[in-house]
Amino acid sequence: MGWDQEAFGHRLRYLREQLGLSMLAFGREIGTSASRIKHWEEGKSAPTAGWIVKISNRFGVSADLLLLGEQGASDCREPELPQAGVEEEDALDELIRLMKTAGENEFAGGDGKERIIREISSRLPGLSSRDLHELLVLTALKTGAG
Repeated sequence: MGWDQEAFGHRLRYLREQLGLSMLAFGREIGTSASRIKHWEEGKSAPTAGWIVKISNRFGVSADLLLLGEQGASDCREPELPQAGVEEEDALDELIRLMKTAGENEFAGGDGKERIIREISSRLPGLSSRDLHELLVLTALKTGAG
């Protein structure tokens, strides 16, 4: 099967939508604009090799699959993440509990926000690069930063 720019666009859209990503969110994740994503998906333009690498890495698929559709698009799935151990699950449960109680007693008061920031900051070194990137995208979306 050869290069088909329109088919590439369909595969890209399929992969993006499978993860529930908007064009804007996906663009932010890989460092480009939503309009560029839109042009790729509509077959109006094609990404350079550098973009293909970023896209295939993000979706955990080969460049061949992305470009040529060597496998069916239904075979495209986000790679499975390793299961967290008991210690990581306990830490995650504790962080969720802390965040849920942010407006309650534990983080109430004048320094509540600062305490939450310190708590999150203390956990950052233990996060994977992917988790840190997702956290960055989330905070950019929440604060309206670009």
